[in-house]
Amino acid sequence: MAMSETGSAWRWWHAAVIASALLLAAGQAILIPSWCDEIAYVDPGAQLALTGRMVSTAWLTNSPEALWGSSNPGMPLLFAGWFKLLGFGQLQARLLFCLLHFTGVWCFFRWVRLRLDPKPWPLVLGIASALLLPSLGNAIFQARLECIAFLLCAWFLHYTYAEVRGLFVDWLAAPALGIVIMFFGLHFAGFFALAALCAFALSPSRRTFLLGAGLALGLVAGMAILWAAYVRVGIWETFVAARACHYGRVLDWVPVGWRRYSVTSDLPWLVLLAGLGLFSAMADSGRRFARSWIPWLWALGAFCFVPVLIGSVGIYYGNYSWMVALPMMLCFYFGAPSLAGRWHTAFISILVLGLVVVSFKFGKRLPGLAKEAARRQQVTATLATFMPKGGAVAADFPLYYQLVDAGYRVYPRVKADEGLCLGFEQDHFLPKAVRGQISCVVTKKQDAAAILSGLGGEWRMSAEIPAASARQPQDDLQIFVRK
Repeated sequence: MAMSETGSAWRWWHAAVIASALLLAAGQAILIPSWCDEIAYVDPGAQLALTGRMVSTAWLTNSPEALWGSSNPGMPLLFAGWFKLLGFGQLQARLLFCLLHFTGVWCFFRWVRLRLDPKPWPLVLGIASALLLPSLGNAIFQARLECIAFLLCAWFLHYTYAEVRGLFVDWLAAPALGIVIMFFGLHFAGFFALAALCAFALSPSRRTFLLGAGLALGLVAGMAILWAAYVRVGIWETFVAARACHYGRVLDWVPVGWRRYSVTSDLPWLVLLAGLGLFSAMADSGRRFARSWIPWLWALGAFCFVPVLIGSVGIYYGNYSWMVALPMMLCFYFGAPSLAGRWHTAFISILVLGLVVVSFKFGKRLPGLAKEAARRQQVTATLATFMPKGGAVAADFPLYYQLVDAGYRVYPRVKADEGLCLGFEQDHFLPKAVRGQISCVVTKKQDAAAILSGLGGEWRMSAEIPAASARQPQDDLQIFVRK
């Protein structure tokens, strides 16, 4: 009886630690300042919901007149419908990012539980990793379209390993997935094409060939639909130019050489998990793993080729590491059913210790993030005292949600940097006709001179808002109004 009560208390303590980590992570995901990639996908959808036209001043054209076509339209269209339903705001946007990620994690691990039948503790380990590790859960802290990665992987796994076959699974699921992939991002297409190739290479059959062909057909059909839609509204050239500008794009901080394989600190941990699963699967001769080599080849192929391919045609950094980390996580689950005894105790202890550290880290950051959120509201309140709604404001990305919600037109890209995107002239970043419309600038003190010089005209400083921390005076914000 005592043993049972002790075990029950132990499980509740584990649950409390995991719940605390997830709550603190959710708080950080909601409060963390917005950034360029997040706004790049939110703004076209927000403008479509608020104005009825898919335009954006957060992308390369920075024009309120030209239709947006700088990327694949999946996320903006999702946000347009979402904002129509719930209204516009940072909380609503982050809620959608988190909802998509959490739904994908649930679908992915539901497939793992039904197909691979691991014990409960590996599932807990995987779910916590998928929500908290940089390689897998980064999309909710630095919100990007990777929030749908788990959802797409769950879809792919379902039709690849489907136990119940039928018309939909064999003939519709794969082409439909290909179309959806093409509407969300070109890098998804390469990743799932590699996964399909691995599946066929290690299980060559008529069915896997047809599923791979169906995926390829869907990708082609998605590209054709996208081309027809963009040509019809006259923005196909914009899409091609914006995508082509990433080719050969190199920044000083982009990992090169062997550094490509460690762009996030948790990748060694995931490599260890994958190796443990492989060892367990090979050691357990009583189980059948006829197709378990598919995820191993997928993980190896992703680890070897994804950094090289993305690095050669664009930019490879932490936000793309999920393409390596997710197959590694899947590898672990093919061997997880064989783990028991002391392995169970060791990994549960490591998990709980890691979650305690993560919880402390998140908890330590929350007060500072709350102060930053309050300061952004202070900027909006100060601006409202002398700037009418509908005015054009040049401000950095962290202020986007508050200023748009207050009724201002926001231009977050006011400094052209031709090194960032080859193929675009400086005026494409901020057309001269638009510069004259901007009547207010909100910027950090050290950036003010360069921004005001680029916009031209005479300006006067109307307000100064100190940084949330006295130790960071470089983050003081200044508000300038055109004379």
